[in-house]
Amino acid sequence: MPRQQISYMVPEPLEPLNLEEVKFWLRIMQEHALFIKAGLPCDQTEFIDEAQAFEQEFESLRRRAETVKSDRKFTELINDSQVLVKEFYLFKRKLLHMMLECKLGGCNFPLLLDHIAREAEYFMRLLDKIKSGKVPVNGGTKAQENAFWLRIMADHAKFISQLLDPSERNLINTANAFSEEFDNLFMQGRDFSSMLQGYTEVAAFKRFMQDARAATVRLRDFKRAAEEMIDECRLVGLIPALLADHVRREADHFLMIMTMMEKGIMKNMPIVAIEEMEDILPVQDIPEKCKVYKVLKSEREEEREEEEEEEEEEVPVAKEDDIEWMIQEKISSKSIINNDFKQNSPEPKSNVIEESVIISEPKTSDTKYKWSGKWPRQLGKKGE
Repeated sequence: MPRQQISYMVPEPLEPLNLEEVKFWLRIMQEHALFIKAGLPCDQTEFIDEAQAFEQEFESLRRRAETVKSDRKFTELINDSQVLVKEFYLFKRKLLHMMLECKLGGCNFPLLLDHIAREAEYFMRLLDKIKSGKVPVNGGTKAQENAFWLRIMADHAKFISQLLDPSERNLINTANAFSEEFDNLFMQGRDFSSMLQGYTEVAAFKRFMQDARAATVRLRDFKRAAEEMIDECRLVGLIPALLADHVRREADHFLMIMTMMEKGIMKNMPIVAIEEMEDILPVQDIPEKCKVYKVLKSEREEEREEEEEEEEEEVPVAKEDDIEWMIQEKISSKSIINNDFKQNSPEPKSNVIEESVIISEPKTSDTKYKWSGKWPRQLGKKGE
């Protein structure tokens, strides 16, 4: 059955980080499938099975992404991801329309389905951009990127507010205040995207980006605190630990994008060697979490390796020199699908993902979050 054509509603993303950003979004899509499945009515077995299939397919693509060592394999990964993400986007929109027409129940907010559909659309555009050329980055383009993410952050605050127990009045008030703040920032970002079309940045827009960054840092800290309270059973509500971790990671990703925009490094850099990256990204100027280095082999080098493998009876063991990319960022989480951004090569995963493990496995971070002192009160702080 032919699929309908997609009319893009989100802005074209800025310069992608290629492999690492693809891996980030594949994980986000996999978790979206899990959230959809958990919120569907138990009698909708067809939709539950379809969501489960999407979850498994995205997990398979994530495994492939961990083994990419050449441009050819990277291109194949992009092509397969495009097909799957488009199918997943249409699935999300179908569920949304059924809920709006009162043909589908469950626990998934219509705004949540619209939210994750927008993110899938953003990922589709990012994949398109990796394959095709890049557009110049001007003030209007950056404003559109900010507006997209600011709306995502506003949605997160609304979801947190709605999933907290009514007795958590202080936390609900804080989440609602964030929702209002990011709604205003989103509208301001839309205004700038209109005013700066085709123009370079102005001082007022740079101040706006500083305001957006400060607000996002505070929201990220709030999400992280909520995540810790959920892990320690000190928060009353319906928020799964994985969802709290999910929205916190997206806030961190937005902060990384803003840092790259502010540093002026959103350039056409499909494959950049480490020594070239050091010229563009001085180590002393870029925070550790914003460094992404990637080196890929040429296709001819890969062909020579494949010819050598055919001559040998055993599969050669990978050496340290065969590691093709390095990642400086380490992101902690609480599930067996949490090893995207590690510095060393990932260990093999099981072919079966148990939902109970995904949702309930405790966080492995060896450090506890510390409040920055910028809050009116330290929410959920333990007694001395």
